[in-house]
Amino acid sequence: MKKVFKILLILLALLILTLFMPFSFVSTKANDDYEHVMRDSITNPNALVTKIKMLGAHDSFTDGLNMSSKPNTIEGGIVTNKFVNIFAKGLVVRMSKAQNVNASVMLKAGVRYFDVRATKIDDSYYASHGYIGTNILEYVKDIVDFLGSHDGEFIIFDLQHFYTKDGKNYDLEDEEYVDFFNHINTYKNDKGKGILDYAHYNANTDAISTLTYQKVIGAGAGVILLAKVDGLEKVYYRDKDASYKEYRHYYTIRSFWHEENKTKKLLEGIEEEYEFINSHDYSDVLIVNQAQKTGFFTNLKIVKSLCSWSLLDMAKGFNAKMVKDKELFMKYLDVMPIYMADYINSNKGNFNKLANEYIMEANKNL
Repeated sequence: MKKVFKILLILLALLILTLFMPFSFVSTKANDDYEHVMRDSITNPNALVTKIKMLGAHDSFTDGLNMSSKPNTIEGGIVTNKFVNIFAKGLVVRMSKAQNVNASVMLKAGVRYFDVRATKIDDSYYASHGYIGTNILEYVKDIVDFLGSHDGEFIIFDLQHFYTKDGKNYDLEDEEYVDFFNHINTYKNDKGKGILDYAHYNANTDAISTLTYQKVIGAGAGVILLAKVDGLEKVYYRDKDASYKEYRHYYTIRSFWHEENKTKKLLEGIEEEYEFINSHDYSDVLIVNQAQKTGFFTNLKIVKSLCSWSLLDMAKGFNAKMVKDKELFMKYLDVMPIYMADYINSNKGNFNKLANEYIMEANKNL
């Protein structure tokens, strides 16, 4: 009986550690060989932006999330539960943190599409995903400094989720967005330029389907800004997330979230999304391949979340699996040019290196 009791105590201790520990079994090392991934591969200045292949970082500004991070009460959800934050915060942090390096490192590792979530607190804006992270200006500084010294490159800054105390994500006044973009434009690089200065288009007159590589980079480098607001000159209206096999008109982007944490199911979902896109004409908008798993807390899938440990650990294995089959990866790139994932700097299975090499090869043939 004592032996059984000891075993139960050990199991309970392991469960507590599993729920409380915030760390992941991954490295922060990253390639720095792909800071000119576009300049060195895109030879056609008239290549359409909707056809250009690129690496995307899902929940890109979450490297600053840790055990001291405060719950995002505006966003709500399980992170606001006091019991969870006492006994299981480590697990929730692990399932909220999708990247473990800053924007500067990701840019050098070839990332050109940033999935952004921002929360307004008083007069500042913070990166967030369940919890409040780093001031978003820190990431904007990295991006603007990079653009100032990397002619021939452009990035997509996609403000997918934006939270303020008076509105939540979809229910905001235009002024909130104007204030946000004006705020992040306050940082100027050594060329005296802010992020809005790198938007070389008029979103009200230049359809995203007509944007070319040359148009976007202008005489140097460029940025495409997306947000759920209409009518701003420098910001394209961002469509709401796609629904499963829902054929409808999109203004700028189709991005379908698979909401899955099992490898087989996610692979099947990506293949189904590929087949759906390939059978409809979405050539006039940006297409994102959301190749990342989801962490679960509120149903039986939490068992898979516990066993997988963290989003970063989930991504480590899945990313390596995705680049193992070059033919399949290239097939998906052809129809879904933006490959978005967690732990984008992972080197397991040479993921980051191979993904960039595949992308550069594809862009040379535009």
